[in-house]
Amino acid sequence: MQVRRKKRPQQTAQSILHQISEVVHNVGQSRFELYVAGDLVGVLGYSIDEASGDKVLTIMHTVLYDEFSGHGLATRLTQSALDYVVDQGAKVRPVCSYTKHYLTTHPGVAPIAA
Repeated sequence: MQVRRKKRPQQTAQSILHQISEVVHNVGQSRFELYVAGDLVGVLGYSIDEASGDKVLTIMHTVLYDEFSGHGLATRLTQSALDYVVDQGAKVRPVCSYTKHYLTTHPGVAPIAA
């Protein structure tokens, strides 16, 4: 009698990258950093200002090494920054084209836009 083993579903490159990646908020450098397996592969730079009595986080740029593009990692980096904005009760001013696109395609986040 032959025993059939269940096949584990194959993991996608995206799911593996997400498992071995980490976003770190580097307050001293005013940026969120994306690490994959301990290597810095992307950053999201920002500045903090005040406008009309509100704290405003201006997202200047989101940069990833080309080989890590297309796997949802820029989304993860951006979402981490926006989670921080919400936690701080602040607003966001997107200068970065990727962040502008993200806010357009995720309308639930738009109320935090300055």
